[in-house]
Amino acid sequence: MMKSLNDFLGKVTEGDCLEIMAQMPDACIDLVLSDLPYGTTQNPWDTVIDFSRLWEQYKRISKINGVVILTAHGLFTARLILSNPEWYRYKLVWIKSKTPNFLQANRQPLKKHEDICIFYKKQPDYYPQMVAGQPYDRGFRKPNLTGCYGHYKPTHSKSDGLRHPTDVLFFEDTDTDWVYFKTAECEGKTVHPSQKPVALGQYLIRTYSKPGAIVLDNACGSGTFPVAAIREGRQFIAIEQNQHIYYLKDQPLDLISYCRARFAQEQSIYKQLTQIL
Repeated sequence: MMKSLNDFLGKVTEGDCLEIMAQMPDACIDLVLSDLPYGTTQNPWDTVIDFSRLWEQYKRISKINGVVILTAHGLFTARLILSNPEWYRYKLVWIKSKTPNFLQANRQPLKKHEDICIFYKKQPDYYPQMVAGQPYDRGFRKPNLTGCYGHYKPTHSKSDGLRHPTDVLFFEDTDTDWVYFKTAECEGKTVHPSQKPVALGQYLIRTYSKPGAIVLDNACGSGTFPVAAIREGRQFIAIEQNQHIYYLKDQPLDLISYCRARFAQEQSIYKQLTQIL
């Protein structure tokens, strides 16, 4: 049964995301931002969602210029891209400050990165988060005659130091145009094994949406991306199946209750900040 969008806004809904999204109106979502299960562990919650059914709903509920941003890694990245090659545009690479597979360090390289796959049908909102670099003046660039990018006239190559972001999200203590985000553990206590940093979510939300936009996380876990939406002045819809997460042995966590408390706290803080400003 189709429901009103207001039935989902600003809260977490418990249930199967495919069933919940089927109840949402057409063309109502500006940005899907989610950390889906990759299917790479033996945990019961780490089961890959059926791609065909998932894209059926993503395509239906996304606005005409909506964007779908999904984290991924390894074989899951390949499967995800091939699940919708018509919408796939590019991926960002998040270089992490910590590596998770230390038990396999003597058998394979440590896994230092995750992918962030960008999908859309039509060009979405895009606000590049410029980063600082060294100013330069290289004079006039020669005309292009190779045809690789079409013919263009000589242009003055000059910069005040601001750089457009690249597709690598990382930083070193040198002059660079990379952007850096530490893992979630560096932001405080974590409750989910695959928890992402809020700062990463904020960066993606600022880049691909306007204030007031509606952000959907259909596998919200500990609620990182909805929290990022709140902090960036966006509306959010969160969905979580609430399978037991045993982050600590024999201590199951009720993710729905955790998210509700976390969202209420963040919404209260944001309201206070907006009143001050």
